Amino acid sequence: MHPEPPLSGTPSPPETPVARVLVRLRDAANWISGIMFVLVFAIFNYKIVSRYLAHDEPAWSDEVSVILFVWIIFWANAFLVRDREQITFDLAYRPMPDGIKRIMAIARVILIGGIFLWALPGSLDYLAFLWRERTPVLSLRLDLIYSCFGLFMVAVVVRSLFALRRLLGPRWRDAL
Repeated sequence: MHPEPPLSGTPSPPETPVARVLVRLRDAANWISGIMFVLVFAIFNYKIVSRYLAHDEPAWSDEVSVILFVWIIFWANAFLVRDREQITFDLAYRPMPDGIKRIMAIARVILIGGIFLWALPGSLDYLAFLWRERTPVLSLRLDLIYSCFGLFMVAVVVRSLFALRRLLGPRWRDAL
């Protein structure tokens, strides 16, 4: 057997203080999402045990599990899942020469980032409005529960700006 070559996407150690801070922040975000998954697993098991052994079904467990799933999805997509790791349909993108790929990538970043930037004020306004509404069981404020969506939208806009900067810079091929 031959040893496997290193993955091309394996990150090199950070070289600047800013890069080191970003790596630590990403690690913290990873830990937070992992803790949320552990909580979902623990709540799920608690619900099973309480339902079948104690013949009692805690109403709060479904609500907390759903809230955690919403947070996991938006948290991970905001801070952990890189653009290259997203599911894409790249049948038209892959066979193109690098120059065309660059144009397509710039168009994609402007389109996605622009749509999220355009929708950001209205979405944040609606999230702020949700302070009036509460969850049915635990009476938690919906603005706090769905604030992860606001974080996600801001992260998409910021990541789009950084991606556009990379695509317009001298080392744009690294961003493809």
